[in-house]
Amino acid sequence: MNDKTVGAELNQIKITSLSHILGQPQVVELLGLHLQGCFNIRSTTSGPSSPFGPVILCGPPGTGKTMVALAINKELGNLKFVQTNGITLNKKQELYAILINADENTTIFIDEAQGMNSEAQYILLTAISERVVRAPATIFSVSPYSITLSNFTLILATTHEYLLQDALRERMRIFCRFDYYSVEDLVEIVRQRADALGWHYESDEVLRTIAQRAKGTPRQALNRNLQTCWHVAKSSDCDLITLEDVHKAFQYLGIDELGLEQVDRSYLQMLLECGPTTLGVLNSKVSLPTLTIQRVVEPYLLKEDFITKNRTSVRVITEKGRKHIENGSLSFQRWEVKG
Repeated sequence: MNDKTVGAELNQIKITSLSHILGQPQVVELLGLHLQGCFNIRSTTSGPSSPFGPVILCGPPGTGKTMVALAINKELGNLKFVQTNGITLNKKQELYAILINADENTTIFIDEAQGMNSEAQYILLTAISERVVRAPATIFSVSPYSITLSNFTLILATTHEYLLQDALRERMRIFCRFDYYSVEDLVEIVRQRADALGWHYESDEVLRTIAQRAKGTPRQALNRNLQTCWHVAKSSDCDLITLEDVHKAFQYLGIDELGLEQVDRSYLQMLLECGPTTLGVLNSKVSLPTLTIQRVVEPYLLKEDFITKNRTSVRVITEKGRKHIENGSLSFQRWEVKG
């Protein structure tokens, strides 16, 4: 990436190497090891090159799985990057078209792979284990027939790997698990992107505040927090993000000092008022689908010890959660009025 790049939009900066990935060192090191091994094998082997992977990237939303998939594609020097998602591939025609048109210079990246149904997963399993797809009989062919596939590179990303069939999951040769990022790593990620875009900031406190309110994920630190702070600064025709801009940005976003949003605070408030509560009751009281509560709201609250679950999966607010609602959230509300 070019330090002198000046821009107005985060995504104009492209990741072109694993060396650009900050945080997740275990993932970067594992992939670097396999890439070097693959290059060495290719340099000493004649005939068709063996594919890299297949790779499965597992972890919470927003932790950089797509960014790593793009970096792998660049490292391999592949010419085509086909990005899709699991639900789309439940249409067999879509899946067949992607597989048949892929060549040795193609990376197929399937995000939210757990969204594939059992039939799509079986087709993909056959594609990577036997390098064929089996087309059903049609009016043009009285019996099923097989189509040979090229040695494309396959990368799956999932937030729930155990929703994938065992056979498919076990075919993944490279397994990378992502975790939430530390504040220190997020500070450096925000600094890297701001410097690359030429977005100036008043002090390191600006970067730290942005990082602290990102729930441990680069996606929120960059796409939401940093971008909004820059827009607040530019709304005053200023090319410097100040701490005042940052406070205004989080006021607009409704994010408090621990990174919790209104829906998180409403969830904790409900637990504080109702006491230990089942998921079904919470679902009705906060008016959110059950899966949204389980997959979006609760993971960070559990990780940061705002809530716990007992042996019967009843949700219980912790002392930390209670104090945050009674004190921290109130201070956020006072700051909103003052701001």
